[in-house]
Amino acid sequence: PNFDLQLLTLLVTRRLKSIKNIQKITKSMKMVSAAKYARAERELKPARIYGTGALALYEKAEIKAPEDKKKHLLIGVSSDRGLCGAIHTSIAKTLKNEITNLSNAGKEVMVVGVGDKIRGLLQRTHGNYFLMTFKEVGRRPPSFGDASVIASELLNSGYEFDEGSVIYNRFRSVISYKTDEKPIYSFETVAGSGK
Repeated sequence: PNFDLQLLTLLVTRRLKSIKNIQKITKSMKMVSAAKYARAERELKPARIYGTGALALYEKAEIKAPEDKKKHLLIGVSSDRGLCGAIHTSIAKTLKNEITNLSNAGKEVMVVGVGDKIRGLLQRTHGNYFLMTFKEVGRRPPSFGDASVIASELLNSGYEFDEGSVIYNRFRSVISYKTDEKPIYSFETVAGSGK
């Protein structure tokens, strides 16, 4: 019986030591995550100006694509990797609904995927709608250079759309995102708006 008690004490001691080590690792991971979050938030603030500026332009100019226009472009923005499925699937679900609604309305729809996750989620069921995909976009802080590469590739693709939408997740808090949609218009649509 004394031997069993010593063995049990040894097992409990090892388990406690293991738990303390796991707690140390978890604490370190929390600190790293907090630092990454603070850096990402700091880097995002200057980039937000570009999005709000473009949206204000569309609202002030009252740009609307004519109803008879048939070509619609959807740009889905996700990430290349990550385990948080709800973030990616909400964008994919919105894209699927938009593809269905626009196709039923007789419009030609093409999709541009920014981030590998969106391509992976839609490739099997909606792969024929993809015009192009982009990977490794969010590796560095967002910049005008990244956006201009995507815009150049899109302009050089030969696909002439009339209007489109950018579908992305808007950050609300550390644990909450809201899937949002912003309009984009072709050069011809903007030039023909009259304002």
